[in-house]
Amino acid sequence: MPRIIYRYLLLETIHPCAVSLLAFTSIVFSGRLMRITQMIVVKGIGLMEILESTLYLLPYLLVFTLPMAGTVGIMLALMRLTVDHEIIALKTAGLSYGQLVLPIVGFSLATGLVTLFLTVSGSPWGQKATRELLTDIVKRRADLGIKEQTFNTDFQGMMLFVNRVTGEAGRLEGVFVYDSRDEENPHTVYAQKGELSFDPKQETLQLNLLDGWVIRWDPEQDRRQTIRFKTYQLPLQLFSFTLKGSKSEGEMYLPDLYQALRSQPPGSERYNRLMVELSQRLSMPFGAFLLCLLAIPLGLSARQHARTRGLILGLIVFLIYYVVFTASWRLAVNDRLNPALAPWIPNLLCLLIGFYFWSRTLKELPLLPGSWLFWRRLPFRGKLWGQRR
Repeated sequence: MPRIIYRYLLLETIHPCAVSLLAFTSIVFSGRLMRITQMIVVKGIGLMEILESTLYLLPYLLVFTLPMAGTVGIMLALMRLTVDHEIIALKTAGLSYGQLVLPIVGFSLATGLVTLFLTVSGSPWGQKATRELLTDIVKRRADLGIKEQTFNTDFQGMMLFVNRVTGEAGRLEGVFVYDSRDEENPHTVYAQKGELSFDPKQETLQLNLLDGWVIRWDPEQDRRQTIRFKTYQLPLQLFSFTLKGSKSEGEMYLPDLYQALRSQPPGSERYNRLMVELSQRLSMPFGAFLLCLLAIPLGLSARQHARTRGLILGLIVFLIYYVVFTASWRLAVNDRLNPALAPWIPNLLCLLIGFYFWSRTLKELPLLPGSWLFWRRLPFRGKLWGQRR
């Protein structure tokens, strides 16, 4: 009998979890559809390359959407069982809360382990593969990141304005560049035409300008210097991943992170970023496990006509978790919090809230003291949710 019940509870949980995972991943991915459409229609990138980049992007997205889907799936499944009085029937049959939630705890542990695999292996593989794919695209289409009649600020210490990008790859017309990489001697460059090319040795872009002027301003001597040129070359770091040998923290596997940490002085910004990345690789799977466990008392506390209230409460807790996670990440990078402990702060908060909710659930008490009475006194409650008979 317990095996049949456990199988039933798992099936009830897997279905809403799968639907939630598909919905959340589609919503997050929809924000990139406009950019993908532009790459296909305007830039002429092939459909197969778009599909490859989508595949490489999925592991990174699943790191965030999988815990969310697991939390919502468990919550909806237990709410349905509670509202339909099936939980009461199972308890009447002699099953305790510990026996009932055993398969749900196993499902939560599986969610945490899959998230661990994604943070340790899946996401770095996807980001590294994306860098290699985009580097290959830039070699063939150097004008990929250039937008017409827009001040492009994607460059380090440079701002680029192009009046027109011709149909031929890499050909530009009406080029304006403000180069502030040398803070003591910034200068402005204007050219009638330009051409982008990829340097395979340095793996960087070269902007070759034709028929233009270089304007420099010397504030100390209060004078301006203008130079007319026929040809002028500027190296561009259009994408950070096109730099030879460069690798972001998200692309590194655990051994790479440990090795990079040993080469950085403690307290530096680079050291803090590496330490935060290493800590969150382990804290996020544990947080996914805790969020799924937190969904159990939220689902078991549901009452008739109270599904929406419990779901909103769960989403609020989930939102608070990631707000605290993002805030602690930024404070750790700025050396205001310990970078090794900062990613674990939201897990501690989730652990405390989960322990409190569980203690009230086992005592058959509402999750929030007095919340139900306050909810009943709201003047708009009857219009929105229906009066209880």
